[in-house]
Amino acid sequence: QGNARSISELDTITDQTVDIAAFYASLLDDIPYPSLTVALTDSRLPGGHSPAYFAVMNHELPRPPGVYVSWKTDPVSFSDYPAFFLAHEVAHQWWGQAVGWKNYHEQWLSEGLAQYFAALYAERDGGPKAFTDILRQMRRWAMRHSDEGPIYLGYRLGHLTNETRVYRALVYNKGAMVLHMLRGLVGDDVFFAGLRRFYHQWRFQRAGTDALQLAFEIESGQSLGRFFDRWIHDAALPALTFAWHTETTATGEETVLRFEQQTEQLFDLPVTVTLTYRSGEEEKVIVLVRDRVTEVRVPAQGRVR
Repeated sequence: QGNARSISELDTITDQTVDIAAFYASLLDDIPYPSLTVALTDSRLPGGHSPAYFAVMNHELPRPPGVYVSWKTDPVSFSDYPAFFLAHEVAHQWWGQAVGWKNYHEQWLSEGLAQYFAALYAERDGGPKAFTDILRQMRRWAMRHSDEGPIYLGYRLGHLTNETRVYRALVYNKGAMVLHMLRGLVGDDVFFAGLRRFYHQWRFQRAGTDALQLAFEIESGQSLGRFFDRWIHDAALPALTFAWHTETTATGEETVLRFEQQTEQLFDLPVTVTLTYRSGEEEKVIVLVRDRVTEVRVPAQGRVR
C-alpha cells in the first residue's frame, strides 16, 4: 500500500520486502505469519514500525528548495544503505513479534536482533563492504555511549535526560554488536543454530536474555554467563594491549600474537587480527580473548610486514 506520491516506489519496495523475508526465513527455517503488508506513510522523520502482519515505513516528505537535512548524527541512520530501515522493520516480524520480550529490560532482544538481521541482509544485498561499514558505525556509537549504562536498562537509557540517541546507540547498535561478538566466539554454525533454537522454542511467547543465553550454551557446549554479564548487564568496556613478533621454530616461522586485558574484570571477546605479508597478501585471524593474557601462534605464510 502507498499514497499517490509514493506509488512509483511500490514495485521496488515489494520486491525488496519479498527478498528480505525470504532471506530471514532461510536463516530461521520459518515465516511466522501467513501474510505481510507494507504501508508507506508521509513523515518528516525516517524509520518505521512493525506490528504483526505488517510494517509501516516512513516516507520522508520533500523539503523546501534549498533545505537539506542530514541524519548522520543519529546512531541508526545508515545513509549509504537506504534499504536498512525496511530490513530492520521486516526483521521485527520474527524478533519482537513472533518472539516477544517479557519486560523493558529485554527490549534489546527485539531491537538488537532486528538490527543485526538488517546488517546481515545488507551484507547479502550489498556485499562485505556494506556489512563492514554498518558494523563500524554501530561499534562507534556503542563505544561512545556505553558509559551511560548497560543494555539491560532498556528504554530508560537516554530518556531520563531526553537524549534518545543513547537508547538507540546501546539497545539497537550495541545489542547488535554483542550478537556479532557472540558469533565470533562460537562460530557461524553454532551461532545460527542457537538463533534457530531460541526462535523455535520461544515462538509466540515472551522471552528474556536468560533464554537466549541458554540456547547458545546448549548449541555451543560452553558456559556464556560471563559474556552476557559483561556485555548486557554491565556498562564497562574492555581495555586491551596488543603485541606481536615472529619466531623461527623447527617447523618454520610463526607469528606470535599477544593480548593482555587491563581491566580488573575479564571479558570474553573475539578480536580479528589482519596479518599483512610483504607480498601484499593478507590473512585474517580471529583470536578468542578470554584470559588475562591470551597468546596464539600463527604459522607464517611469508614474511610479515
